Amino acid sequence: MSLALPAVRRAPVGWYLVWVLTLVVVVGPVVPIALASLRSTPLYLPGGEFTLENFGHLLTDPAWWGAVGNSAVFAGLTTVLSVTFGVGAAVLLTRTNVPFRRLLSGVLVLPVLLPGLVLIVGWMAMWAPSGYVSSWLSLHTFVTFPVDLYTLPGMALVATTVAAPTVYLFCRGSVLAIDPALEDAARSAGARPLRALMSVTVPLLRPAALNSALLVFAVSFEVLGLPLILGFPNDITFVSTYLYGHWITAASPDQGLVSAGAMFLLVCVSGLLVLRNRLVGDTARYTTVTGRASARRTVDLGAARWGVTALFAAVLGVLVVVPLAGVVLSAFTSILTPLITPWSVLTLDNFSAISDNPIWSDSIVNSLLIAGVGGLLATLAIAVISVVAHRSTFRFRGSLQQAVLWPRMMPGLVTGMAFFWSFAILDPSGAVRASLWGIGLAFAVRSLALGYGVFYPALAAIGQDLDRAARTSGATWWQASVSVALRLSAPAMAACFLLLFVSMLNDADPAVFLVTDRTPVMGLTMLQLAATSTGGAVAAFGVVQMAITLAVLGAGRLFLGVRTHA
Repeated sequence: MSLALPAVRRAPVGWYLVWVLTLVVVVGPVVPIALASLRSTPLYLPGGEFTLENFGHLLTDPAWWGAVGNSAVFAGLTTVLSVTFGVGAAVLLTRTNVPFRRLLSGVLVLPVLLPGLVLIVGWMAMWAPSGYVSSWLSLHTFVTFPVDLYTLPGMALVATTVAAPTVYLFCRGSVLAIDPALEDAARSAGARPLRALMSVTVPLLRPAALNSALLVFAVSFEVLGLPLILGFPNDITFVSTYLYGHWITAASPDQGLVSAGAMFLLVCVSGLLVLRNRLVGDTARYTTVTGRASARRTVDLGAARWGVTALFAAVLGVLVVVPLAGVVLSAFTSILTPLITPWSVLTLDNFSAISDNPIWSDSIVNSLLIAGVGGLLATLAIAVISVVAHRSTFRFRGSLQQAVLWPRMMPGLVTGMAFFWSFAILDPSGAVRASLWGIGLAFAVRSLALGYGVFYPALAAIGQDLDRAARTSGATWWQASVSVALRLSAPAMAACFLLLFVSMLNDADPAVFLVTDRTPVMGLTMLQLAATSTGGAVAAFGVVQMAITLAVLGAGRLFLGVRTHA
């Protein structure tokens, strides 16, 4: 008895320590943004007073409301296109007998695994008004690409390339969970197979479609890279680029105004995601399986299946295959134009330019260090937080669970600004902000919800009776958690690390306010290059990003047996 008491007393101290550190690191940085938005001078300068002038200047600026309108229109268009295509693909590739379903599905979800900037560069190289395929069509056919990429509809089309696969993944699981017996009932009443599919299965996808639609709208509303690259030529400003322009590229940065805008963005995106969570929670009326479901069957489209497959493959070719081919061609040629055959201008000079430029090459090394070391530490932190939040009797474990999900509601720009102001207050010397540790911490917090979403389901599947058995043998709570729960969830930790590595390797938005000339990172370097140039060096960076990403995911699948379903 005397040996067990110290362990019981020590365990709550550890739980409180994990709880405090999590709240300080995840939620705490938002406080300085609120303070900065209410101060007349930057937080790192003495003097100043509390004021609402920053919000007044923001809300009376016509350019700000123009940016809000553009962001809303862009997000709305992206959501409509993505939901339409994603839901249609989920039904088509899951419940019909179209040929090559596995191949088509793999091509469709490929953009989810690749850096978003890579596809933007590919779209510019191939489908921009002066792009390779657009120019070739104008020279040799009467067909022209119908959408200008440098407009709101054009940017929405590019964004659909990444957003539609997200909708597809959401809806595919729902389609697989619907009992085909419901369609059989409709067919017994006289409905044809296709009519039964459209009148029974498709309406039951409403929760998944609404869930993914709100998520796509929220993410699209705060996106930075796409409008920064494609919106600049026609002076189309979004909320994100408005904030970027008034701080990063402004001759006289207005940090109070930007902080006020960041609070507006945080409230809007958080509200959308809270609404999404509430709507997702009320799905009981769509339950269709109350016992063992019938075997899955596919709807026979007859001879039309070949035409549907050809049309779907053509759409994927335009949205995914051609842009990726454009990235590769641009990277390995000195000039990409239909007037010159690509194989006559093959070169490795674009890759040599990256290796010869110290900032560019350092950005690759820095990103690998941040992704490797930061991903490992973040994985360990997620594991510890998860066991305290879900396998302890800690009275504040509910708030810990919500804190881990909080970064999902924080746009990348807001995350970077939050840590900028936090470092400005806590580290006036700037040593931490000017180091890779500061950027890595921001990236880790940004990706926390992603890793938690991968790790927690595996942890929840492990029965707590095993922990209790270890405790009855004399183990402390921490010893039981490490030796049983964490040990058995090692494969999930491996998957968590892989996804965190890829996410942190390719992230850019949080680095906007933190990066210095001595700490460049690959995602932001490529974003800045793409915003100012369409040369081969940008495409070469894209090829490097793709190669590293696919190599890491492939190695995880080969050596660890990890399949990154998320």
